Amino acid sequence: MTILEAVKKERLVFDGGMGTELYKRGIKGDTALANLTAPEAVEEIHRAYISAGADIITANTFGAYKHKHDNAAEIIKTAIKIAKKACDNSKTYIAMDLGATGLMLEPYGDISHEECRDVYATAARTGAECGADFILIETIMDINELKAAVEATAEIGLPVMATMSFNENGRTMYGASISDMVAALNHPRVIAVGMNCGFGPSAYMPLVETLLSATDKPIILQPNAGLPTVDADGIPGYDLDPETFAGLMRQAKEKGVTIMGGCCGTTPAHISAMVRGLL
Repeated sequence: MTILEAVKKERLVFDGGMGTELYKRGIKGDTALANLTAPEAVEEIHRAYISAGADIITANTFGAYKHKHDNAAEIIKTAIKIAKKACDNSKTYIAMDLGATGLMLEPYGDISHEECRDVYATAARTGAECGADFILIETIMDINELKAAVEATAEIGLPVMATMSFNENGRTMYGASISDMVAALNHPRVIAVGMNCGFGPSAYMPLVETLLSATDKPIILQPNAGLPTVDADGIPGYDLDPETFAGLMRQAKEKGVTIMGGCCGTTPAHISAMVRGLL
């Protein structure tokens, strides 16, 4: 079954956080570099999510851009190779992960639309050549950056899914609304749209209803495991345990969300509990 066929199913499950899982293993800093410095850890995390029931694993390519890394192509190729190895002969799909570039586009910054588009196109092309099943554009806040990313990736030939990070008022940090996102993602290559990161599932519920009324495309929801916390020993974490997270995600499914996963702070245990709760 292709990813185009899979998105039409009643339920499709993404994996959870990669950066926070690497942090638990003592691997800090730029997560993309872990593909080269700690490939066994990246593979272990992928396998844990597959065992938890994820239908999709997200290759560890977030931030692997040429303006950040001289060896960006090597990082991407290695990330896809690790993901493929983790999948073995399973039917798990591999998403090529394209997060925000960290660049500020004109008129806010000095980077042109064409330059930003080229950053995305270069990374996406490498991921496609290595065998990713589709492109995931995620954690975007600037609508102009989203447009550049969609234009760039649509030319690669792979299906595209895309999510933005919203505040509780339904706006991104740059002021983009859900309707702005839907308009920007009105492209035949874009097969699903949604929201990720920001905060936990509860705050996203009203926004889910708004998004469902604004588009006919399948909806993605990948929230954090609640709000960040620090325990008495100074160890960071998040405040939603797996069962609570799973219960809230079931509510999202009942509203009409069909593609679900997690972002910061979510673990294989969160994904496993979610999968059980969605059966």
